[in-house]
Amino acid sequence: MQSDDTDQPYRRIFEAVHDGLILIEIETRQVIEANPAAAAMHGYPREAFLGLPLSRLIDPDSYAKFGGWVEMIQAGRAFQATATHLRQDGTPFTVEMTGTGCTYQRRACLLSVVRGAGVRGQTAALFSQHTVAGDAGLATFVKEVQSAAALKERKRLARNLHDAVNQSLFSASLIAEVLPRLWERHPEQIQESLEDLRRLTRGALAEMRGLLVELQPLALIDSELEDLVRILGDAFTGRTNIPVIVSVTGSISLPAEVQAAFYKVCKEALNNIDKHAWAGRVEIDLHAREGNVELRVRDDGRGFDPEQIPPDHYGLGIMRERATAVAAELTITSRPGGGTEIAIRWRNTPEQTLP
Repeated sequence: MQSDDTDQPYRRIFEAVHDGLILIEIETRQVIEANPAAAAMHGYPREAFLGLPLSRLIDPDSYAKFGGWVEMIQAGRAFQATATHLRQDGTPFTVEMTGTGCTYQRRACLLSVVRGAGVRGQTAALFSQHTVAGDAGLATFVKEVQSAAALKERKRLARNLHDAVNQSLFSASLIAEVLPRLWERHPEQIQESLEDLRRLTRGALAEMRGLLVELQPLALIDSELEDLVRILGDAFTGRTNIPVIVSVTGSISLPAEVQAAFYKVCKEALNNIDKHAWAGRVEIDLHAREGNVELRVRDDGRGFDPEQIPPDHYGLGIMRERATAVAAELTITSRPGGGTEIAIRWRNTPEQTLP
């Protein structure tokens, strides 16, 4: 984002906030800035989303209300509304909007938070607390959103630390305590218990490494994707006792945003397997050839009928949004009783090169 002010606060907001953020110039009614979440929500790559006329994003009934929203923000008030937005393929979906006025590059704009109907987030709540008027007000809003996002992330990491690492270490400590007695009474069972202990401690170590990666965003960019995928696999095995086979071919080189998307899709795919698949084995294939990269996560679980899963299913929807935001392709292949495969592909073509 280029601005008369430093653009760093805007970039931070776009990286931290999962709600859609859309900046519309009032005079032209065009999108002049938006975060990746907003573009993905509407089914566009971010670069294609910028510059779109508002009439392409909302249906005629909602578009007719735009003048009223502008009158409210020009009077110094924020507004809340339910509107019908349009995806790139023309399908409508209902959103809750919270908007306010601001100036950007000396242009009067409407800054809105867009979220799926029925879900009210911290970002929208901050809008309702005060009106963002001018660049100074927008800077204050940015700081508040950053603080709220940081607090939310700390809470999430604390839950992960408690749920995953503590559980693994507690189980490992119990095995370690019983090993001496087991050695005396049932020495033939020692090998199995030692294997359990190794799995638990290795999984806990991988969970901790994964949490450290998420606490230090640069680590997600600077690390090799192969190493990150293996960390996810080890952590998954430690939690679930389900073996993960990781295979890598080719030299993996991705833009930072694409690598982050691959990592998060892999993580979400493993989370879905843990919750739903009843799998006995997982395979992760990471393949690169001529600059094109593909990641496949397969399980031998119970599978499902993709036609019966709503398109806005949370876990699958998150993966689709992540892929769309970096102009990657996501495919989901499954059938009842036949396991599931989730694949994300990024092709290094001029059309898909990120800015």
